[in-house]
Amino acid sequence: MAKYILKRVAILLVTLWVVVTLSFFLMQILPGTPYNNPKLTDEMVALMNKQYGLDKPVWQQYLKYLYDVLHGDFGTSYQSINQPVSRLIAQRLGVSVHLGIQALIIGLLAGLFVGAVSARNKNNWLDNSLSIISTLGISVPSFIIGLILLDYFGFKWGLLPLAGWGTFAQTILPSVALAIPVLAQVTRFFRSQMIETLNSDYIQLARAKGLAKRQVSRKHAYRNSMIPVLTLVGPLAANLLTGSALIEQIFSIPGIGQQFVSSIPTKDYPVIMGTTIVYAVMLMAAILVTDIVTSIVDPRVRLQ
Repeated sequence: MAKYILKRVAILLVTLWVVVTLSFFLMQILPGTPYNNPKLTDEMVALMNKQYGLDKPVWQQYLKYLYDVLHGDFGTSYQSINQPVSRLIAQRLGVSVHLGIQALIIGLLAGLFVGAVSARNKNNWLDNSLSIISTLGISVPSFIIGLILLDYFGFKWGLLPLAGWGTFAQTILPSVALAIPVLAQVTRFFRSQMIETLNSDYIQLARAKGLAKRQVSRKHAYRNSMIPVLTLVGPLAANLLTGSALIEQIFSIPGIGQQFVSSIPTKDYPVIMGTTIVYAVMLMAAILVTDIVTSIVDPRVRLQ
């Protein structure tokens, strides 16, 4: 186990270096400039370049950026004057994590329930209806779902707040919008696992011993079918954290996703690069934790 974790951490560090390098040089080749104020003179632009270290050769900028990132410094925002990017991200990261975890819990619990119902009613009208709904949940992007929810529950019916952050009611619509694709994926995966488990030999043996169908499902099928679902949790969690940018923008949620989207048109390169690195770390950490938890929960899994 320790050898596996060390190997994965080493791979994570190499991957992170690749992400940092790619994000840095992609920002270098992007057209345009962060200085969009037409009143700025050439002398003023030169002073700002010197202040941010942009007057140095690219290789020197790259080495300095690597050194700063290793010390937790993502630079200073071009648009938020004298504001370190690490501070801007730290102020908003908790909001995005809260939203992502809430959506993940809703999607997982609902997906397990719907998947179990679908498996127990295999190939009848209820199963077919739930399969159509889950397919739509996967196919339709979360921001489209968010706009539909906003239109009906916010504008037309007035049941929930339209936007903002701070109360539980304001978290419901964005969480549901993010949770529906999770629900759909978990439903389809758990349904197939349940059907496979219910047709396995040890389930047939349990039924032959006289156990009721509900007992067989609850004590054996549910538990064993949920173990493979753990492999989905890491990627789903990472996708929620990294894919909530448009949802945060639609619902005016002060998370790092909204900050990332707003930094693109202003060409705030330090914010774009810093947010990209944070997203990459969350993605890799979520997958690593999922692999470790899966090996602990399921003794049949041996990490090599």
